[in-house]
Amino acid sequence: MKKVIIILGIIGLGGVGVAYYFSLESLKVMDQVQEEESLNEVLADNKSIAEESAREELIYGNSIIYQSIDFTKPEYEVIGPCIQNFHTTGKLDALCLNEVLEAVVGDLREEGFINAVIGSSIDYENLALDPTFLDNLFSEQTSLANALSLGFLNRYRSPKKMQQAFDRYKTDLFNSVPKSLYQKVFERKVLECLSAYEEITGQANREAFFEDIYFKADTQNLHGQYWTYTFWKRREMEKNDKVLYVILTEIKNHYNKK
Repeated sequence: MKKVIIILGIIGLGGVGVAYYFSLESLKVMDQVQEEESLNEVLADNKSIAEESAREELIYGNSIIYQSIDFTKPEYEVIGPCIQNFHTTGKLDALCLNEVLEAVVGDLREEGFINAVIGSSIDYENLALDPTFLDNLFSEQTSLANALSLGFLNRYRSPKKMQQAFDRYKTDLFNSVPKSLYQKVFERKVLECLSAYEEITGQANREAFFEDIYFKADTQNLHGQYWTYTFWKRREMEKNDKVLYVILTEIKNHYNKK
């Protein structure tokens, strides 16, 4: 076998939401010239058309990247056995993970891989944040794409690298994700995370607060309900919670101003 094809996910975010955005913007114009009764029907029809256009743009518009890696290149010779071992065991050891990531990121570039991860978090059918994204990402029986995505994200857990990456690519990301798409897919989760962080930092006794959270989550099987709180506990342990809060706040403020 000379090549491996890796389906990384959706990275066509540059065109995502274009039809959706302009269809929704057209509703504002129509609002000024239509009577209320007929307008409601037109709004509903056009919103449906806008959402279907956005889905088609996301799903069919140059969206899926099939990354082909040539094993004949000397620098990639270790990748073949790594991929074969992954298909057999479902796992990549640290050396293999790094080698495959270096090859793929080298072809896609760092920004392209970031877009791929963002794109893979979207539920395209419903234009919403995919509720299975995190479960799939951390699943023990994961796909190669998810294994690579998690390995890639782990590179940015240090607060310094996280801030540097955001500063380096935020302009392109803001340009790639229009406000309409942000509001539809990401805004709710961003606001939930910010609200949870502010609630946590306002606690007089954080240790007791988290003991209660984990007790409820474990005994009542409510891990999903308390995810935003435990998310910040993990970020605190990694010492990147403050940086991430600043980044999420900047994202929120950027779209609020548009």
